[in-house]
Amino acid sequence: MTRKSISRRVYRAILAVSVISMIAMVVTVMLVNEDLESTMLEVEFAQERDFILMNHTGDDVLLWDSPNLAVVFVPTGKPRPAVLPRVFRGLPDNYSEETELDGETYLITIRTVDTGLLYVAKNITHFENRESLFQLALVLIALVIIALSLILAVLSSRRIVRPLTLLSERISRIPVGTHMPRMETDYVDAELNSIATTFNRFLDELESYVRREQSLLSLASHELRTPIAVMSGALEILELRDQLNANDQATLMRIRRACDEMKDNVDILLKLARREPDTEIREIFDVSATVQRVIDDLAVSHHAAERVTLDTRARLEVKSDPTMVRMLLRNLIQNAIQHTKGDIRVTISAGIIEIEDQGTGLNPTQQAILRGEKVIAADGLTLSGLGLYIVTLMAERLGWGLDIAQTDSIGTRIRLTPVQRSY
Repeated sequence: MTRKSISRRVYRAILAVSVISMIAMVVTVMLVNEDLESTMLEVEFAQERDFILMNHTGDDVLLWDSPNLAVVFVPTGKPRPAVLPRVFRGLPDNYSEETELDGETYLITIRTVDTGLLYVAKNITHFENRESLFQLALVLIALVIIALSLILAVLSSRRIVRPLTLLSERISRIPVGTHMPRMETDYVDAELNSIATTFNRFLDELESYVRREQSLLSLASHELRTPIAVMSGALEILELRDQLNANDQATLMRIRRACDEMKDNVDILLKLARREPDTEIREIFDVSATVQRVIDDLAVSHHAAERVTLDTRARLEVKSDPTMVRMLLRNLIQNAIQHTKGDIRVTISAGIIEIEDQGTGLNPTQQAILRGEKVIAADGLTLSGLGLYIVTLMAERLGWGLDIAQTDSIGTRIRLTPVQRSY
């Protein structure tokens, strides 16, 4: 899922508000300016019209044509002049519009009044030029406002998000364990102070949980190791008596191997659960021989020899914990045996171990676990056997790569990338 930045969202919100406000301001100013200009021209035009009608009382046609004003008054009953000023030519009666003529703008009104027909054309080019300059100035102001809004949005978003970033950094520096330092609650903002206080209460509960888990692990360690020690001692007594025939001795050896493996598995699981530091002695060994031993062990309990095939294409030596590697491989192969019915192939090539089955593929929850997302089964139930989650923990502890190379309706291929031996 794509994560969204709070800083970017705040930045966009501030910028959007600023731009919308600026657009509203510009539109309002332009409308008000247009209305004022129209009102002023109408008032001025009405004054000139009234002045003409008051001062012209004769019965003759009045004709006045100048660069800034053109006037024609035709008294009632008189014929129109044969030649009207150019600005009036071709226009109908009762006309009122702005007209462009030779690069000049005229406000023309042709109206029928009580005493005749009045033509008035006023040159308003200077008004239009001023309006253009005003609009240009308004555009420049809008650009300046947008630039200031960008700067304000960037600074404001950083200032708003910075306390959250600092809080996140403080949380990330807290180590997980039985004694975790508490968050400082010296925030001025009430919301951040509430978050820090709530997180400290969470740490109190987490510490209590960790202590309970450690106590349980200590008890489990004793309870699990004691029966194993008793079984090992009983096996030693049987071996010392030397009263078993060859078949019984072979069976005894299998029991001894299973008991030793159980002891190693318990030690590894407890080590993983306790997050103990990696202090075991690593050995250099051949992975192919380890895989073959796992297959031989599973042949007795799961008939692995009939279904599992080892394909060694290149010699692969690693320096690692052989017990944990054997446990990791055993769980992956055993999981494939238990959940599929077809053949299983283990391929060892240069730097890669692949375990391929012919099952129905992994479900989304199992895929999430193997990808290292640490997701437990959605139904809350434990996974079969030691579980895929334990497999990811062992791979992580060994420093090995664990990937899903393929999973679909025709099978699954799990790929391990070991840390190879350094020469």
